[in-house]
Amino acid sequence: MGTADRLAKWTERWTEGNTKWHIRDVNYSLVHHGALLLPSGPRRVLVPLCGKTVDLRWFYDEGHTVVGIEAVEKGVLEFFSEQHLDYTTENLGWAKHFKTKDNRLHMYCCDVMKVDVTHLGKFDAVWDRGSLVALYEEDRKSYAQIIKSLLAPDFRYLLNVTQYTPNERFSGPPGNVPTELVEQLYGDTCKLELLETVNWPSDDDRICKWGLTYMVEVVLLLTPKS
Repeated sequence: MGTADRLAKWTERWTEGNTKWHIRDVNYSLVHHGALLLPSGPRRVLVPLCGKTVDLRWFYDEGHTVVGIEAVEKGVLEFFSEQHLDYTTENLGWAKHFKTKDNRLHMYCCDVMKVDVTHLGKFDAVWDRGSLVALYEEDRKSYAQIIKSLLAPDFRYLLNVTQYTPNERFSGPPGNVPTELVEQLYGDTCKLELLETVNWPSDDDRICKWGLTYMVEVVLLLTPKS
């Protein structure tokens, strides 16, 4: 499936309101482990494939500068509307750039695989809750290379992935991302630390619908490799 087809698929889901992956509260991983991601002072935070997550507002209210990347403009517009934030826009060619007037919250509407890494600069922290698991398998390596190119020397990278045994009825999204795969993608520059494993309830309607025997969410902290 080509890039245009993939983006069209996600745009269709937004248009139909099929965005059940969004939750109304700040993600539990940030509540439990935010201090490890943001150990000191104001940080510059990247949230790839952010949609309209309220996590963006959480970082912003905590005093950090936050940058989201989202391919579907409807999600960006809904975020600013729901959060009652004023913004300005600028067309950059490779992206449409939205930002608050205080210059502390930015959203780039574009394909994450085609970002201008020089323009984006370096980030002290990355929060990846739904990005890596949403990508097609063939895009994961390129995505990891892009993210690694954006990391500041003392970065912290909080990564939440799903793990299960795929079957003919379900292979994602969210995709199955084993910890061993994360090591392959990031192990050349990052040290991995397992922070938490959360089991989905076995009677969850989605597990039954997808024909899965289990699903877990694994929270990993990636830090510079010494």
